[in-house]
Amino acid sequence: MPTLSREIALSLYRWSTTRTRMHLAKQFEASGTYPAAILFYHRVADSHPNGWTISNSNFAQHLDWVQQNARFASLSDIRKSQRNGHRTVAMVSLTFDDGYSENCEKAIPTILERKIPCTYFVSTHFVETGEPFPHDRAAGIPLKPNTIEEIQRMASQGITIGGHTHTHLDLGKPLSAEQIKREISDSRKKLQDWSQQPVHYFAFPYGLKENVSQQSIDAVLEAGYECFLTAAGGLNWPGEDPVHLQRIHGDPGMAALTNWLTLDPRKLKLKSPVVIDPSVYRQRMDAPSDSDRSSQG
Repeated sequence: MPTLSREIALSLYRWSTTRTRMHLAKQFEASGTYPAAILFYHRVADSHPNGWTISNSNFAQHLDWVQQNARFASLSDIRKSQRNGHRTVAMVSLTFDDGYSENCEKAIPTILERKIPCTYFVSTHFVETGEPFPHDRAAGIPLKPNTIEEIQRMASQGITIGGHTHTHLDLGKPLSAEQIKREISDSRKKLQDWSQQPVHYFAFPYGLKENVSQQSIDAVLEAGYECFLTAAGGLNWPGEDPVHLQRIHGDPGMAALTNWLTLDPRKLKLKSPVVIDPSVYRQRMDAPSDSDRSSQG
């Protein structure tokens, strides 16, 4: 839960830098270099608040603020402007990680009602078995994961389904070829079978630099994913990498969200903490993807 002192401090900082932020926004609009933000959430619910849960009312506040101050966009839209190097408006994409059943009670219906593009990253083992996630067991609260039927229903309603490994494994660790296949390639096949849609996007569990390896990146792209996402916090600049996208956590409260999305001058200097070999996927960066072609009709 956000502390009052943190909310106040961030709000005061944002207010004190308003003029700088407005100047930057005009500059980016004029030059077509406006950065895009990708938000990620885990669980939207009013029970058992924790570090990976936001309340339904607070989540609605987030959606309201973005709809009033920016444009919600799909990952495909953001990738296209990454590739063509031109973006004149504030674009924000909405994503979820893991797969919590409670998201289907209010959050997903609200997203669908508002016609907001959304990508839902799923760890397949927990959906198959109904077992709670390890971090929930460790916290003593065995929360319910999504079911296969819920994933199928979301996909049929227009939610984009993405990969998030089979067992929510840390892919920064040394892994065998068999583990890599099960976690990345086999789980993608399951998601495509369940959703009856191609699965183009993959989000790394935990998503920090230490949770990503060149071995796992290679495996993600070899499995057929077009793009991977990390979660260390960062914006996506037009003309830069459309294969690796950075995300910002949708923290409870409002101060962190509005601070990021109104162009905090300190955040604009951040570079991707994930260092990879671009030669592995250079052709993918230059060529239009299947998802981009399908979105064009």
